[in-house]
Order: sequence, then structure tokens, then C-alpha cells
Amino acid sequence: MISVDNTYQDLLSAAAGDIPFEAAIEGLTRHFGAGGGIIFELNRKTGEIYDFATPNLIIGEEGYDKHINAINPRMKFSLRHAAGHVVHEKRFISDREMDRHEFYDWLKDIADFRYFLGTRLFDVGDVSIFHSIEFTPRHGAPGDDKIAAFSRMASAVGNAWRLRHRKDPGTDGATAAAWTPDHLPWAIFAHAKDGAVVSMNAAAKRLLDEDAPLEIALDTLRPRDRATRPAFRSALAKGLSGKTAEVLIGRPQSRLPLIAQIVPLDAPGTAHASRIAAITYVWDPLSQDRDIGRPLAALFGFTAAEQELARVLATGADLATVGERLGLSRNTVRNRLQSMYAKTGTNRQSEFLLHILGIMER
Repeated sequence: MISVDNTYQDLLSAAAGDIPFEAAIEGLTRHFGAGGGIIFELNRKTGEIYDFATPNLIIGEEGYDKHINAINPRMKFSLRHAAGHVVHEKRFISDREMDRHEFYDWLKDIADFRYFLGTRLFDVGDVSIFHSIEFTPRHGAPGDDKIAAFSRMASAVGNAWRLRHRKDPGTDGATAAAWTPDHLPWAIFAHAKDGAVVSMNAAAKRLLDEDAPLEIALDTLRPRDRATRPAFRSALAKGLSGKTAEVLIGRPQSRLPLIAQIVPLDAPGTAHASRIAAITYVWDPLSQDRDIGRPLAALFGFTAAEQELARVLATGADLATVGERLGLSRNTVRNRLQSMYAKTGTNRQSEFLLHILGIMER
């Protein structure tokens, strides 16, 4: 699989309306070394397909929702399971059965596809959002590494799809409140063109409590930790100028900082610019207990020793503490870090942490 960074960037750009969602799906397809992909909304009661995005599947052709999807064994499996599951052929059908199934004949005829990775992302009333990546016989069935990577990335695809509906090109843009929903798993701040915070969700408000790591001064968001402010100010300026930026936010109650990502909604010169210029997403890398070792091995080729070092670094420990916990000398820790920097394309510890924690959390 190719680097995940550009894939997430494409999803963020598609969510903001800067690129077509088809382009983001195409990026996902490249990431998984697959042949195609799709995201669509389906009425579970009627079988009707509403909105969809795909660079190469003809899902809207006459008769699909009235016949083909009705016999689709993938769909039958997904409709029997709650939203959030991940499905692939090994879970419900054999290759021999696929050879005799009308759905797979149809799939072969339209694009020579055979295997897939799929998920039922969300349910909203009777409508569900589905997403899949398609593989040809030449690609073969997806292995455990791709299944694990798809499981990690699926929620980001669904969130980007839902966020994209919150912008209305051709008008003054979505209202500020529409960009800061409470159902998404991040603290979210909406910024006007001068950087002023004009809206925030409930999670963001909690980060502004008296002992919390962020504050608003003269309508502008900033860290309480003075040492972090210059980097945050620079990242916000970059986001307001049309480029995505990431930064760490120090907090006194924990060694491990928060991660902030500032995403522009409209690049300079874009027609129909929204009055909201950028969104800041903030998350806590310790909010969920994750084993980041195996994903890092899959993404960057970390050895077992490097995985263990990454796990300890992700707790916010300094190098001396890392050495004590792992029984390593300071020089050994530094040498392993240099190897990990090379594999992730980073140059220092803060940049490395930002890179790996951002990828694991998104």
C-alpha cells in the first residue's frame, strides 16, 4: 500500500468541497492497490440508491437498484449486521459459489471486479451509507494488512462524506454552526477569514474550561501553554491561507500533547467562498486505547523493537524514561529513533509523534 497521508488529505479536501468526492475515492483505490471504489446512500426498505460517488462503477445504471442490488450477497450480509462492521468475501461466500452467482457475473462484466472490502458506515433513519474498495482477480482477495487498514480508515471516509453535505456552493456557504457538529469525535472550531472563532461544538467548549489546554483571546483560539503558541499561530495562519497544517498543543496535566489540524475550506481565489475560512480539529491521542505497533509496522515497516519504542513514546515519555522502561541505553534509543525518522520522513521527535499519532487517530 502507498502512503496514507495523501489519502487523508484527499478526504479532508473532499469534505471541504475543494475536490470532487470521486477524486478522494480514487485516492483510496490507489492506496489499497485496488481497481475501484464507491460510497453510496441506500434506503434499506425500498432498495433505492440516492447519492453516490465513484470514479469507475456504473451504480446508477437502469435496473441496478431494482434487481442487481436485490441479489447482492454483500448487501444481504451487511443488512444483517449493525453499522460499523467490515465485510469481505471470506466472511460469507466461497470462490466456487462466486463463480456461479449472477451478481459476480454482472460485476465482472462491468469492470472485471471480483473481491471487495466494504462497510456499512452509518444509519440515518431508513438510509444507510455504504463504502467499498473493489479488487480484480489479478489483484486477488485483500489480505489481513489491507483489511486492518480499511477498518482504521473507514470512519474517516464516512465522516468526510457527511461533512461534504454541510457546504452549499454558490451561496455564502454553510452556516458556521453546520461546520461544528457534536456527533463527530473531535473538538471542532470554525474560523472566519481573520482567524476569529465564530462557532464551536460541545467537545471544543470543554477544551476551553478553566484548567483546559486552550483559550480564546480577542476572539482568537490559542494554547494556554505559552511555548506552544508560536507554532499554533503559524499553523492557523497557514490554514487561513489555504493549506492544511498540523500542530501539537501542550497541556500541563499530561506529557502527551493534543493534536490539532487546521483545514482550509476554500483555497484563495476559489469561487463562492464561504464566510468560514478554516476549521480546526483537535483530538486527544489517549482518548482511545490503541495498539499502534501493528499499524505502524504495516504502514512504515517498523521492526518489533521499533514498534515497542513507538508505543512508549506515544505515552508522552521522554527519552530517559523510554530507556528506563525498555532497558535501553540513551544511544540505543536515539539510534532506533533515527531509523524511525527515516522510515516516516520526519526529522525530530515532535514531528514524528505528530505524524504517527495523527495517522492512528484519524
